[in-house]
Amino acid sequence: MMMKTYPAVLAFLAFAMLAFAAEGKNDTRKPSTAPDKQGDQKANAEVHWLDPNQNEPAGTHYRTFTSKLVGGEVSYLIYLPPDYETNTTRRYPVVYFLHGYGGNPRAGAVFVTPLDEYTRAGKAPATIAVLVNGLTASFYCDSQNGKQPVDGVITKELIPHVDQTYRTMAKREARAVEGFSMGGYGAAHLGFKHPDLFGLVSVRSGALTDSVEWGPLKPPQGGRRKMMLSAEKSYFEANDLATVIRHNADAIRGKTKVRIAVGSEDSLQPNNQALHEFLTQLKIEHDYEVVAGAAHNATVVYRALGEREFAWYFEAWPRELR
Repeated sequence: MMMKTYPAVLAFLAFAMLAFAAEGKNDTRKPSTAPDKQGDQKANAEVHWLDPNQNEPAGTHYRTFTSKLVGGEVSYLIYLPPDYETNTTRRYPVVYFLHGYGGNPRAGAVFVTPLDEYTRAGKAPATIAVLVNGLTASFYCDSQNGKQPVDGVITKELIPHVDQTYRTMAKREARAVEGFSMGGYGAAHLGFKHPDLFGLVSVRSGALTDSVEWGPLKPPQGGRRKMMLSAEKSYFEANDLATVIRHNADAIRGKTKVRIAVGSEDSLQPNNQALHEFLTQLKIEHDYEVVAGAAHNATVVYRALGEREFAWYFEAWPRELR
C-alpha cells in the first residue's frame, strides 16, 4: 500500500528538531553529568525526578506530583485537547509518551505538536498526552538496586495521579503507551508487562535490548543486555522483554492493540523486525511498518507517518471515544 506523506507545519519542525536532535544519533551518547545551568546544587541533585527546566513546549504544561516511591516530587508535562476547558463534561483517552535515551519530557513535542494540529483539523481524536519523565537511561524499568523505580512510579503513581487530576476515561481501553527509541522499548516493556493498565501499545523505532532474540546491538543498548544477562533470575524474569511477552501472551492476544514502526535505514530495524516476528509466532495481532528512507530520527519518522500516526487512534480507541 502506498504511503502518503503529509507536510509538517513550521512550528512542528521547529519544536521537533530541537527536541529530538539527540535522537538522530542512534542513542550512542552517554548521559550528561554536567551541572545544570542554574548552578543550583540541590536542583542538580534532583534533575532526574524533578526537572529544573520548566520550559513548556507549545500546548503543554509543566506539572509535578508527590511520589512515595521516590520520596519527593516528580515532574511531567501534560497536553490537554483544544476543547478541554470548554467541554467540561467530556472525558478523554490518554497517551503516555516516553522519550528516548538521554532525553527528557520536552522531547515529546515531536508527538504533541502534530497531535494538536491534526486534532484541530478533525484528523485525530481529542486526546490527553502525558510526557513522562523516564530519567536519562532507565529504559522505563525499575533499577536492580531499587533506587530508580521508574516502572513503579509510572504504573503505581503517575497513572492514578493523572486519572484523579484530569478528566480521563480511566480504563485500559482508553489508555495508550507510545515512545521513540528507548521510549519505544519502554512502550513495549510497560504495555506488555501491564496489560491490565494499557490497551494500546505503540513502538516507534524501539531500542529493543534485552533478549538474545533481538539480534546484535551496539552500546548503549548492548550494555543493558549484558547487565540483564547477569541479573538475578527474579529481576530478569520481571524485566526481560521476551520473557514478559511470553508470560502475558494470553492477556495481550486479542485484547491489546499493538503497532511497530521503524525506519528502513535505522540500525535498530533488525531488532524491531525480530519483535514483529516474535509477536507473529505468538499469534499476537499487530501492525508493522518500515518507514522507507528513514534513519533513527524521530522528526523524520513522525513526519513520514504524518496523519496516519494519529488516525490509528481513531480506530484503536473504544467506539464511544472516537
